[in-house]
Amino acid sequence: MESMQWKHKTFPTPKKFKVEKPAGKVTATVFWDEKGLLLLEFMPQKTTITGQTYANTITALRMAIKEKR
Repeated sequence: MESMQWKHKTFPTPKKFKVEKPAGKVTATVFWDEKGLLLLEFMPQKTTITGQTYANTITALRMAIKEKR
């Protein structure tokens, strides 16, 4: 089914543009302090933050803080 549009008989039919799929969402976790970036993590697509992933992120953050101080 095509969309209908009012137009005058002498006007050309408007061009239809192709709709592209979006690239998708990306979840990033970012930690920083006054000196700059401490940790940047990206989650794989279509995953959720669980208790275990949160614990892993906090452990990685602690290690990043120890390295930078």
